[in-house]
Amino acid sequence: MDARLRHPLADLVTVMWHYVRDPDAEPRVGATAVDPVTFEDQIDLIGRSRTVVGWPAVAAALGGGRGLPSDAVLLTFDDGLVDHHRTVLEHLARRGWPGVFFVTARRTGERLSVGHRIHVLLATLTPDEVRAAVLHRLGRTDRARFLGAERRERAAGVDAIDVLKRPLQRDLAQAAGPILSALIDERWGSEADLADAIHVSATQVADLRGAGMTIGGHGRHHLWLDWEPADRVWAEVADSAAFLADEPKPWSFAYPYGAGHPVAAAALAKAGFSAAFHARTTMATGPFDLGRVDAEAAGVGTMLRGSGR
Repeated sequence: MDARLRHPLADLVTVMWHYVRDPDAEPRVGATAVDPVTFEDQIDLIGRSRTVVGWPAVAAALGGGRGLPSDAVLLTFDDGLVDHHRTVLEHLARRGWPGVFFVTARRTGERLSVGHRIHVLLATLTPDEVRAAVLHRLGRTDRARFLGAERRERAAGVDAIDVLKRPLQRDLAQAAGPILSALIDERWGSEADLADAIHVSATQVADLRGAGMTIGGHGRHHLWLDWEPADRVWAEVADSAAFLADEPKPWSFAYPYGAGHPVAAAALAKAGFSAAFHARTTMATGPFDLGRVDAEAAGVGTMLRGSGR
């Protein structure tokens, strides 16, 4: 292929992590995670095989400036989790490596997103128990909507856990969200306190920034931006822009659940973002359609290893 026609990020591998924690770390969550030992192994492999680059270098290449090394890798971390301050920061700082931390614009004392409520409940309940508890409290119309959404996801061949989670996060978020909150409050007490314990504080975000990390946008309520009405999409982007007001540009964004949409891309461009990442390994088709590799995916070691040095 003519080098002039190649995408400027064609050789870049962008890796994403969410939870990086021991299974019994508090607050407990019932979601897949990379344990600290595995994380150390992964970044050791990266250090032996690839060149870690920061967001400014990626943004420059994307904008037509200096190209990236052929073995470049960008490290990204989603959701603004306390794990990133408690565990990840130490590992990166020790190596002098940059990373991009996509932090939700939540405020201290706010409740969890619907997706994170499910994570908390699944720490002590089985998926069937969560499903039964929600169905029991849904009204007749919403129960029918939930069952229909389940059938749709099952027919699409998604993982069994996503057959439960996607209808609750998308179709039934407004109806199921308060039910999930009530289940948390009944079992753990204040959901807001739990949310503050799971997510980074403003002080911890400042620590990340002070250590040379880039802070990116991730919405405020962790919504499926390909599902929500346009006004909520624009509001989510506006909240992220306000959250990043003191961050140096160019800003980057990670779509919650990896769910991009043309409306979201337009809102991001209008708000001053220069790029956005989804959660698939497909080749980018534009600055608001940048792919990533999930650190929890099968075969990720081969991807991280690349061709070696």
